[in-house]
Amino acid sequence: MNQFHFTLSSPDAVLFDGVSNSVTLATPNGEISILANHEPLLSLVDPGMMIIKHDKQEKILATGGGFVRISPKLVEVFAQTAEFVDSIDEKRAIEAKQQAESLMKQKTDEVSLANATALLERNIARLKTIERHKKRSHR
Repeated sequence: MNQFHFTLSSPDAVLFDGVSNSVTLATPNGEISILANHEPLLSLVDPGMMIIKHDKQEKILATGGGFVRISPKLVEVFAQTAEFVDSIDEKRAIEAKQQAESLMKQKTDEVSLANATALLERNIARLKTIERHKKRSHR
């Protein structure tokens, strides 16, 4: 099976650095799946779910945006935030989403609105990742 080297980094840590068969992630133009020998590409990464497949294992994460650099044998994702689905506290994500929605309703300056919007997008991505993971687990 064709493989490529994949790294996933956030400002806090390197979350994955190894061989992968495929990586699926969200971009502004929709979800893409990356395989070995992919055409070179540089793209933004939207908040959403990321699936890293290695042999018969899957690692599922929620990302908070960033960018991806793809070459035929190396794929690098630099994420603003990224966390494995098993480490997401669903209750906290729901509370953070509600807090962001509340902040957005307040009449605030543009910077506060942008921060609240980013918080909302990250927590929606976290909750969707949990939901999709639950559905995948019940197959």
